[in-house]
Formats: sequence, C-alpha cells, structure tokens
Amino acid sequence: MIVRVQVDRDVQAAVDRDTRRRLAEVATRAGRRLGLSTASLRTLGLRIVGDATMIELHRRHLGTAHATDVLSFPGDEDAGLGLGDIAIDWDQVRRQAAVASAQGWADEAVQLVVHGVSHLIGHDHGRRPDARRMLRAELRAARSASIAAPVRPYGGRS
Repeated sequence: MIVRVQVDRDVQAAVDRDTRRRLAEVATRAGRRLGLSTASLRTLGLRIVGDATMIELHRRHLGTAHATDVLSFPGDEDAGLGLGDIAIDWDQVRRQAAVASAQGWADEAVQLVVHGVSHLIGHDHGRRPDARRMLRAELRAARSASIAAPVRPYGGRS
C-alpha cells in the first residue's frame, strides 16, 4: 500500500483489514487522478478515529467542538512535511451511511477519502464556483477509483 492507514484503538474492531486496504487503494487511485505523484501519496496519512478524537481535532484546529465526518490537514511538501493527513470519523460514517452494514460503511468512507484528498490538493466548497470545481474533481477521482459518484450538497449539477 502506498497510503498509510492508522486506525485508532476505539474503532479498531469496526474497521477490518479489507476496508483499510480499500481506503488506501481509493486514496491512491483518486490522488493519482487528481495529479498527485507516487512520492506525494507516500506522505499521505489516513487516520480512522471515533467521535471523541474527531471532536478534539475539530476543536483544536477549527475552534468548535463537534464531530464531523472528515477533516483534511494539508502538510507542507516544500518543507518536507508531506502531502498531509485525512481524519475520518468512523462513528459518523456509521450514522450517515446509506446502508447500515460493513459494506455500506466502507462505501461511505471511500467517498470521504475522495473528499479529503480533494481538500488536500486545494479544493474547497465555500463558494459556489469553487464547489463546482471541487465536485468535478471528486467525480473524476471517483471514476478513477471505481466507486460511486459522490452526492454532495454543494456544486449544483456537474
């Protein structure tokens, strides 16, 4: 695997080896489609956490203490710090997945990986034109990773 995946102890039993491998593969394929080199992808960290950790990360980095499904933390490749990290809240994945099963949760998580990678390469969805560009990038990445097209509340029609 090119992308390293770390699963926090509190959700470790819920995220099996196949799901970890799939998340790493999706991050790799999506990242390549979005223009990232293998060297950059080797510096991408994917961390699977529970609500408590995500709330702390959100509080520490964004100033508000609540759970969210995914956060991206860009690194500084020029300074040798790598591409960055993505944190996915597995408790939130389980709540928002369309299907409450191991497969449904994995399907939701891979969507969040693509979203997180899109943020790491500089996309944002705060303004409508930016959101449209981000959605187009996510659609390209999803096709390359052979996953379902993302459904997003932003970006309008692609």
